[in-house]
Order: sequence, then structure tokens, then C-alpha cells
Amino acid sequence: MRTSSLVTFSIPPAMVTQAERVARRQHMTRSELIRSALRRYLEELTVEETVLAYKKERQEGKLKELTGSLASLMS
Repeated sequence: MRTSSLVTFSIPPAMVTQAERVARRQHMTRSELIRSALRRYLEELTVEETVLAYKKERQEGKLKELTGSLASLMS
């Protein structure tokens, strides 16, 4: 059973050249570089979505203001 899926996509030749150069410098394969870049992009989206959700809930007054120390909250 495969642990990954084969995905085919097109990018401009100059971008391929640049990706190969970066991959060589980082001692990675092209696939590893692209996986790493996509992983970072998706993580950034998750952070961005979390911040947007926080701002929306704050604006709607759905968040509680926490006061006191962490120790007092845990007791």
C-alpha cells in the first residue's frame, strides 16, 4: 500500500530550474522541496484562519476576558 499519492502539475520552466537549484542547495529532492513548501503554506493558512476566527469571535463578543494568573485559573 502506498503511503503517498502521485500528483502531476505544471509550472513554468524557470520555476522548475529555480526549484532544482534550491533543492540541490538544501540536499533535497524536488519532491521533498515541494512537499516542504506545500506543508509550510498549509500551516500558514491554518494560522491565518485561526487568527481570522479569533478576530471574528472577539468582534462578536463571544470571547471571555481572562483575568488573574494562570495558577488561579488552574485551581
